[in-house]
Amino acid sequence: MIPEKHLKKYNYSTKHYDVGDFIYEENTTCKNYFQIISGKIKLNNYCEDGKEFIQNIFEAPQSFGDALLFINERYPTNAVALSECSIIEISAKDFFDLLKDNPECAIDVSTGLSRRLHYKMLMSQHVFSKDPTVRLKALMDYFKNMHNVHKKSNKEYLVPLTRQQMADLTGLRVETVIRTIKLMERNHLLTIKNHLIYY
Repeated sequence: MIPEKHLKKYNYSTKHYDVGDFIYEENTTCKNYFQIISGKIKLNNYCEDGKEFIQNIFEAPQSFGDALLFINERYPTNAVALSECSIIEISAKDFFDLLKDNPECAIDVSTGLSRRLHYKMLMSQHVFSKDPTVRLKALMDYFKNMHNVHKKSNKEYLVPLTRQQMADLTGLRVETVIRTIKLMERNHLLTIKNHLIYY
């Protein structure tokens, strides 16, 4: 998102997280801009019955939590490390100073926020579909596009998600995801090699 050379001109810190660590928790005050140097994180919520719903998954060099800085709202999700992570954090004040001083960074941030909004619109369009194939295709199309692999490309794309994560991102049961993935393979919509999904 924002080149590190720009971030490091402002008051910043680099923090390290282990798998399962919370970077922030739901309903806490939004105070910082976060950009991943290495690793992956998930934004999630837990339902009353304890079931997890993953809102999104981010990896280096993506940022997260920044949309809330513009509207001064509390976090509606948790941010949790999916792997060991290194994350740059700068305060909201320094973040806005950076954007004023570097208009090209403001465009990059806007582009990132637009991609996330597009993802939410795509998923909300399909999340109520009774056909799990529709939900899973929308999810895989999004991740493929996010990694700059064109939909019409013949290049096989390794889906960077576990079946459990796919279930948590689509609201499906993991058993349904497993069955549907096998069906999609039989219908030549994807291939499975060594338990990995190529789309």
